[in-house]
Amino acid sequence: MSDRLLDIRDLSVEFGPVARPLRVVDRVSFSIDAGKTLGIVGESGSGKSMTALSVLRLVPEPPARISGQILFDGRDLLKVPRRNMPAIRGKDIGMIFQEPMASLNPLMSIGDQIAEAIMLHESMSADRRRERVLDLLRLVGLPDPEGRLGAYPDQFSGGMRQRVMAAIAMACNPRLLIADEPTTALDVTIQAQVLEMMLDIRRRFNSAILLITHDLGVVAEVCERVVVMYAGKVVEDADVGSLFANALHPYTQGLLRSVPSLTDTRKRLYQIPGSVPPARTIKAGCPFRPRCPARMDRCAVEMPPLVPYAPGHRAACWAVSKEMAE
Repeated sequence: MSDRLLDIRDLSVEFGPVARPLRVVDRVSFSIDAGKTLGIVGESGSGKSMTALSVLRLVPEPPARISGQILFDGRDLLKVPRRNMPAIRGKDIGMIFQEPMASLNPLMSIGDQIAEAIMLHESMSADRRRERVLDLLRLVGLPDPEGRLGAYPDQFSGGMRQRVMAAIAMACNPRLLIADEPTTALDVTIQAQVLEMMLDIRRRFNSAILLITHDLGVVAEVCERVVVMYAGKVVEDADVGSLFANALHPYTQGLLRSVPSLTDTRKRLYQIPGSVPPARTIKAGCPFRPRCPARMDRCAVEMPPLVPYAPGHRAACWAVSKEMAE
């Protein structure tokens, strides 16, 4: 029996007219096994969050057009009627959204918000529900959970709000947890606590985690595999050790060179020139070509396929050779 929990195949998300679509996610494929963590990395505008939102069918259709397959435990979520998706969100798949202050209701206490998530999917008495809320707050490490049940989001720090979001996401012990930039704008101490909390949740419930981030340090710490996205496409896909030891795509190499060094503080921090192009400006060829130090004429007219260069390590670049992968 396969342990594969989430299997995304050729996922595309388009906006605009059919004749001239803006494709913000372009034939993305990857999978996650139960109990494992996969990271998706890339700059803003790479399509990371749109991919995550598509898994939960939170991208409005229309105006979006979504194609491909999103197989969750063998069931294609794109074929599930939209009216049935709320039964899956929160129960089978939980999500920690990117900005907790914008995601939490400022007019509801945090206790009521967590209880509401439980009420949607579980049948239990008010007393049992209150105990469940307290258990969740203890699980995510929130200080004085009983004293904070009636508190409101604006009374909490960013790290504490992120913990509340995690409690809501884990309210019904989902089998898949999607975390969209869960450590953004948090200081390093709180970042470490949030990451440890997520790993503890994974250990307790054997949940899979899909981690959306731009921080390669976070990926190195908590993920087994990593998908690198650029302009809506997957440009590299590998286990974490292989990627950090031998990144193949020039974009991935640039991201790794951009990570500050603790040993050589005098070295000037590398910066990839330019920025991710808007979807409407992408034509034929490889979208990274204008910023790529290894570009060649072929890159302007033909997008390289994502192909394996080593076991479990794929890249989409004409400049990559078998010799580089060895």
